[in-house]
Amino acid sequence: MMLFHLIKKDVLIVKKYVLIMLAAAVLIPPFMLWRAPQYTGVLGFMLSVIFCVFMLLQYVSLKEYQFPKAATLLCAAPYSRRMIVLSKYIFCMATYVVCCLIYVIETLVIPGLGPCDIKLFVLMLFITSVFIGVYLPVQYKLGYEKTKFAFVVVIMASPFILPYLMKMENVNLDFLSLLSPVLAYGGIILLSLGILVVSIFLSMRFYSSVDLA
Repeated sequence: MMLFHLIKKDVLIVKKYVLIMLAAAVLIPPFMLWRAPQYTGVLGFMLSVIFCVFMLLQYVSLKEYQFPKAATLLCAAPYSRRMIVLSKYIFCMATYVVCCLIYVIETLVIPGLGPCDIKLFVLMLFITSVFIGVYLPVQYKLGYEKTKFAFVVVIMASPFILPYLMKMENVNLDFLSLLSPVLAYGGIILLSLGILVVSIFLSMRFYSSVDLA
């Protein structure tokens, strides 16, 4: 229950940006389909997830940086630092799930985006886990002030890096079809969860040493 309240706190912080996030999740896939039809809706979905997750996470971090006493009060209440860190990861993954649901609905409305493919969602889960798994521990270690420009770099670089990677012969969503679906998807999901677990423990360790006074 306490964990739910912490997630609710983050949702309330970003409520002004929810409509922007929804608009981005809805508009980016068809826009990228128009600009890069050779990738169908894959590239747009990836960019929408990266943009939405990082935009909301960045805004939450900004508000926490602007009001540092809020974290002190939370830790003084029955909310442990471990729970505060864990809620941040759940918040990010919940945003990922919302983007997936929006994309599923869009594929039903816009046939050009292509059918929903579990390979795409599994691969994007892995990419999201890597981004979050690296970014959050670094932020907890160095602080928001030293990592705030990472958001700009990720958002600006993604539209150029992702198409480049997708042009490479070795980076193809069809590589999963060479393996048993259960083995391929299960392995990537477990790897993604493993990255998140390691990242969570690192973030908890770094945040436990932060002076909130």
